[in-house]
Amino acid sequence: MRITKWGEYGILCTIFLAKMMEEEVSVTAQDIAKTQSIPLQYTHQILQRLRKGEIVESVRGPKGGYKLSRIPSEINLRQVLEASEGTTFEVICDSSPPYGDKCGQEHHCALSGVWRELKATIDATLEQKTVGDLVRHHDFYPGQTEETLVRIRES
Repeated sequence: MRITKWGEYGILCTIFLAKMMEEEVSVTAQDIAKTQSIPLQYTHQILQRLRKGEIVESVRGPKGGYKLSRIPSEINLRQVLEASEGTTFEVICDSSPPYGDKCGQEHHCALSGVWRELKATIDATLEQKTVGDLVRHHDFYPGQTEETLVRIRES
């Protein structure tokens, strides 16, 4: 299993939005990029993926930006990773190899069952951890949310 930057950034954006949800404000992509040290171009793309995955919603208007679509305890890490990356663990038997649509060895392969079992275990573990769990155990650097709140309230 390999978590790409898409997955890592998706989780960081979601955790930050969960923290900001406590303040009942929406946050711009620029604020998220700056506070989470994520390139702005990635931030826009991640937020689009998270919106499509119904993890976040966009808010229009002068106080617009992004916010979580549900409370943090209702969003698990599997949902965030699938929205950000498309999958949590790619079962190679189901992917399209360069020489055809699917692996032709599946019916007599000793590994396909192992890969599917591993995916099921990973997915079950990720489903048990929510964004709310991460927010409770995440130390934001001093002033991180306060700086963002000041910018939002001043605009």
